[in-house]
Amino acid sequence: MAAMAKTNFTHAQRYAIFTAHSEKCWLCREPVSLAEMEVDHVIPESLAKHAALKDILKLMGLPEDFNLNSYANLLPAHRDCNRDKGAYRFKPTPMFIRILDQGLEKAKHVQKLHDTFLSTRKLNTAFSRILAAIEEGKLSPEQMKELAAAAAIEHEPQREPEMHGQPLFLSPGLRVVGEDEHFHYLKGLSGMTGYRPKGNNIDISFDCPNCGPTGWNGTRCIQCGMLIDPD
Repeated sequence: MAAMAKTNFTHAQRYAIFTAHSEKCWLCREPVSLAEMEVDHVIPESLAKHAALKDILKLMGLPEDFNLNSYANLLPAHRDCNRDKGAYRFKPTPMFIRILDQGLEKAKHVQKLHDTFLSTRKLNTAFSRILAAIEEGKLSPEQMKELAAAAAIEHEPQREPEMHGQPLFLSPGLRVVGEDEHFHYLKGLSGMTGYRPKGNNIDISFDCPNCGPTGWNGTRCIQCGMLIDPD
C-alpha cells in the first residue's frame, strides 16, 4: 500500500489549534512555541483507509464516521514528541478517552478561532507573517521583536483564560520548568536555565538582540548563549 500523503495545515488552522489547546503539547503537557509546534493526529492519519479503523473507533467510543482530519482529532505537539509517538496506537485507557473527549469538546472552539483568524486583519497579518518567516527560515531578531509585539496584542483576547498574561512563545526551544509570583523559569536550546518576568509589559532588555524573546542566566541568553555585558 502506498504511503498516505501528510496533511498540510494552513496558518489559520495552526493558529487555532495552538491557541485552543492552551499553547501546550498534548503529549508532554509542556508549553510549545508556535515555531516548533506540529499538528498531531491523536488517532494516526495513517489509519484512515485501514480495515481495522471501524473497530478502533468503536473501542474509543467514537462514531463510525469520525473524521481523522477533523479538529476533534488534531492537537498541538512538540516536533520531538510527535516523532517519538509516530503512528503509535494508544490503548483506550480512561486517560486517552479523556483526551479524545477534550478534542471533541473543543472542536467548535477551534473552528471559531480559525474563522476569527481569517476575519481579523491585524491578527491574520501578524501571525501569517510570523509563520511564513518560520517556514522560509528567515526570521531576524528585529523581525521577531516587531512581530511578537504586534502578535501578543492581537492574540491576548483569543487565548484560553489560564493563558492570559502568560508569555507568548513564538521561537522554538524555550520550555517552562517552574514559576513563582513574578517569574517564569525557563530552559533554552543551549541547555541553560534562566528566568523571564511574567506579564505583557516586559522591558526590551529581556529580549536577546541575537535571537529575540528569551530567558536570561545572569547576563547570558539561555537560547543562543550570547553574553551581554551589563551597563
